[in-house]
Amino acid sequence: MLLNKLIPFIFFATVLFIPHILLGQDELKNPLRVGSPNKLNFANRTAETPIIESDFPGGNVVIDKVFGDTIFFKPDLRDTPREWFYWCFTVKSTSNKKWFFKATKPNVLTNLGAAFSTDGGYEWNWIDQENHLGPDLFSFKFSGDGKPVMLSMGMAYTQKNFDKYMLKHKNSKYLRKSVLSTTRAGRKVEQLLVSNFDSEPKFRVLFTARAHAGEMMSNYIIEGMLDALTSNNTRMDQFLDKVEIMIIPFLDKDGVEQGDQGKYRSPRDHNRDYSGESIYTSTKAIREDIPKWIDGLPWVGIDLHNPWIKGENNEWVYFVGNEDERISAAQENFVNTLIRTQQGPLTINSKTGFLAYGTAWNKGSNYEQGYSFSKWASGFLGEGLIMPTTLEFPFGINNGQLVTQEKARLFGKDLIFALSEYIEGQ
Repeated sequence: MLLNKLIPFIFFATVLFIPHILLGQDELKNPLRVGSPNKLNFANRTAETPIIESDFPGGNVVIDKVFGDTIFFKPDLRDTPREWFYWCFTVKSTSNKKWFFKATKPNVLTNLGAAFSTDGGYEWNWIDQENHLGPDLFSFKFSGDGKPVMLSMGMAYTQKNFDKYMLKHKNSKYLRKSVLSTTRAGRKVEQLLVSNFDSEPKFRVLFTARAHAGEMMSNYIIEGMLDALTSNNTRMDQFLDKVEIMIIPFLDKDGVEQGDQGKYRSPRDHNRDYSGESIYTSTKAIREDIPKWIDGLPWVGIDLHNPWIKGENNEWVYFVGNEDERISAAQENFVNTLIRTQQGPLTINSKTGFLAYGTAWNKGSNYEQGYSFSKWASGFLGEGLIMPTTLEFPFGINNGQLVTQEKARLFGKDLIFALSEYIEGQ
């Protein structure tokens, strides 16, 4: 009797899941990756087989094979010698059916599965959780209209997103855009100045982002900060009367546009390029130009990052503690200010909001390749530096709260309001 009851289940599991875990059939001899035509095109394709592409800004994938209704994929690591998790590709399907996507490397999906966009990567949503079938497996039902659906491990953000966003600020009296440096590939690394330019600043603040190309959530925080700063809010106007803020939205501009991981880039990534001779134009420019820009004024430096893809220390907002006790105390003071003043839906708390030096990954061994931004900035202690710090903002989940583009923007608003109060107390 028990066997009879189990037969339907066994049949269902065989039909649904076996094709998603088999690895030995119908493999592509040359897995598809950026730099190739990036279109799924092999001998046994059918009319139902979707077209998969990654030859667009921010695109990244290696398609290992297609088996039945399942696409086997993994991130393209390129010049990153360690395993990492960024991927982003489009799927065009003319069949009204569900396709399964099986990652052939572990830890490349968040605990929400994948994100998707139907408008070319401007508006993003997480897949329905009923389609998140396991740590390495998700499905997506296509309408069959042949229009591209973008799938990614997170809510991808590239130059086109930034350009569209900046249109709303093209006439802002508070905002000026210029160029920090030009990359090896000839791309411009933007720098934004935000202030009331009719008054002389008494403080300066530097924000950097995308030192690791795949860490896109930082840009939504920047959008939220800029929205708040240019909102004609009385508090923000008073803040800008005495503070000049520089924001560098894409430190690794080439990596962002090429769809690189950025993290652990060989021989070292941008956030280990602040000692010795810098090998990237943007970090070199920061080291050479920022001290001149600061010009002896009190200043704060905040480097915006996203952590590993999921799990402990990766699914909540936190700031990274400095090894210098004086700086660490200043950082904790700022974290407490943010906790006390926050208004948005994504919260930070005293239990998880500060990762002290010597805890988890935040140890000296993590900086053997070179100085990070925060380590470099710490060298200005006693020369006007108030506080350097690193913010880690999660991709999908924050203390059990769902992370979205808009919620990240609202966190950016909270961040800049907290900073205004923090500087007011200096």
